[in-house]
Amino acid sequence: MRKDIQVALLAVLTSVLTACWDDDKDDDASGAERNALIRTETLAANDSHCASGGLRIIAGYDENQNAQLDEVEYVSSKYVCNNGQQSSDGEGNPIFDEALVGIAFIAREDVNCPAGGQKIYLGVDKNNNQILDSDEITDTEILCSDGTLNAPESVINALTASPATVLSNGLSVLEATISNASQVDVIQWTDQNGTLLSPRSSEPHVLDLQAGPDLGQFTYTVSIEKQNDSGKQVLQSKSITITVSQAPSATQTVSLETRQVFLPDDFTMSPVTGDISGTVIYGDPKTASASLRMMAIPTPEETELVGFVAERGALNQGTTAQQILQTMVNAVSQHLLSAGDRIEQLSQTVLENGNVSASYNITLNTAMLPTNLLHLLLQQMAVNVIGGATDSLMPAATEVAVSTFQFDLVVSYDQLLDSLIMTATLVDKNHVGRYADVISATTSETISAALGSTLLLQSDQFTAVEQTRSKADFLFVIDNSGSMSDEQNELSRLTQSFIQTIGASGIDYQVGTITTDSDELRGVGFTNDATQIEADFIPGTHGSATERGIFFAEKALDPVNGTVTLAGYPRVGASLSVIIVSDEPSQYGNNPPFDPSQNLFTDKGYRVYAIVKPGDASISQYDDLAVSTLGKILNIDLISEYDSFMNTVANNAGATSAGYKLSLAATHQILSSSLSVKVNGVAMQRSTANGWQYYPLSQAVVFTGAAIPAVGATITIAYQYVQTTP
Repeated sequence: MRKDIQVALLAVLTSVLTACWDDDKDDDASGAERNALIRTETLAANDSHCASGGLRIIAGYDENQNAQLDEVEYVSSKYVCNNGQQSSDGEGNPIFDEALVGIAFIAREDVNCPAGGQKIYLGVDKNNNQILDSDEITDTEILCSDGTLNAPESVINALTASPATVLSNGLSVLEATISNASQVDVIQWTDQNGTLLSPRSSEPHVLDLQAGPDLGQFTYTVSIEKQNDSGKQVLQSKSITITVSQAPSATQTVSLETRQVFLPDDFTMSPVTGDISGTVIYGDPKTASASLRMMAIPTPEETELVGFVAERGALNQGTTAQQILQTMVNAVSQHLLSAGDRIEQLSQTVLENGNVSASYNITLNTAMLPTNLLHLLLQQMAVNVIGGATDSLMPAATEVAVSTFQFDLVVSYDQLLDSLIMTATLVDKNHVGRYADVISATTSETISAALGSTLLLQSDQFTAVEQTRSKADFLFVIDNSGSMSDEQNELSRLTQSFIQTIGASGIDYQVGTITTDSDELRGVGFTNDATQIEADFIPGTHGSATERGIFFAEKALDPVNGTVTLAGYPRVGASLSVIIVSDEPSQYGNNPPFDPSQNLFTDKGYRVYAIVKPGDASISQYDDLAVSTLGKILNIDLISEYDSFMNTVANNAGATSAGYKLSLAATHQILSSSLSVKVNGVAMQRSTANGWQYYPLSQAVVFTGAAIPAVGATITIAYQYVQTTP
């Protein structure tokens, strides 16, 4: 089909460089017809016509008929600057009635022009219709903005691949989410060689892709031409990479503005439009008809787990992932529908790279459908402009309204690029156990890489060892002041659950307990006897009101005279986890003051967990110490969550002591969603109960239950990693 690029006379193209056609031909003195020619010169920054640099467009007549525009044949020039400004020489301008110039704008987040830009079309109007038709274009030039051009906003909200890792000759579906899509949009797909590919006939934004036989990475690009809401002709291209491999597990990719996010192959992805760069994700995937996805995005039937992946700027909400996350959560709290509705932090982990993984309870007075609550979360957290909005989401007919949800997410922020990446899941609180492994694999860390990053394959091989030889020691520091009765009783009650979890890893463990007012070990000291541990966890409520958990833990762990050290702990080859439980701020003292970032715990590599009040964070150091040692924080008031938290502590200790550490995890960004684990050539399932799980804090895979390999078995762990700096 012939497509005219009608940029010459369209009013939608601001300051189009054309004029009305003069039917009289330009002849020389002898009456011979003269041919117009056009050429360009690049202008450097600080040019007298373009301070930001740009393009000089020169037109003239081929007087000597040598088919090139010589300097003596120049008639007039136009100037198009990188910042969008335009000017001309003035003299000789009528030649631009014949030598036509058109401009289309390149949207921000374009694969070639991240800050947007301009595409210049050049040619001669051979058919005298005052329009630069596609067969009249002799040259195009791209001017990428240096940030000074007021470029249009991105029109491709997201580009997804499902799956993003395929076998040789495998199948994948690529889908572009386009803002305000219309039937007159022109969409093209190309491979990395520039070869045009054929999308679905009725859904040109969807490409059914079959990989070839060769292994490696292959890049595909979607390009669009459309008119935006301001009437401007807008162009944008976005690329995504598919990995053809025989080893790692299948992953899905969401290509955003500056990064691509990798998800486990446990979701259906669906576009969401509006002021958002991202996609909605649904657990327990079923195919949803893309033809229904216009202004209301339907949730697949039987869906229980929903979520989203999005990228946006800080929007004046902070300068770190922690600050921005807290501001977003406050916004959600303010926009919940009823006065008694609340969102409460369950736990939070700050990873070594500054990413924040957090979990929240959302409790509503009036039950709500998951899709409707997801839309509220998108509005308050994921929109990319202040006051922005997303198109509505359509609940499934089978959805059930509930009043308690668990909301998990991981947030990363690059201040230099002003890029905030979020991956989130939302599920009925009663169904958390069913989706625990998927939630962990999705929100325990940000699994992403810069657009255009090279992904490589790695295969680590281990010989299985006897896991009972692995050792893990635990030191509990329990507040014994007057307000701690309920918390102590709940911890004691969960002793069996804690022991069962740590026992599932098959490791040798010992537990010791002190209080916030003494470094004396309770009971018989370190023990693995469940009855003794239960008793040690209830030190009573008659202790000092000056809670000094950090001080006495540090004293007990003194390398020379500490009570723990003198008792022979931590044992040689054992990891040590310190769990502090207190409903009051830490009161370390000021002689000398305690530094959460430089201390005995950080020096020795002891991981600290804090079960404390989130509201005390600004005046307490318990949470700061947990962050600096890559531990985890739990809201002490949410007693019902102690069981899950204690399991996390036990699992992390198991990963540290008995895990198989990935060889490249310390130096490269690992795409943990791509992990594939085999024992003696047999694929093992990702399961915390009876299988394997990856723990980013320890950068290790740990086996549990019936899946623990026999001694001497060959363990093969394959995965993708980012070649460049993450």
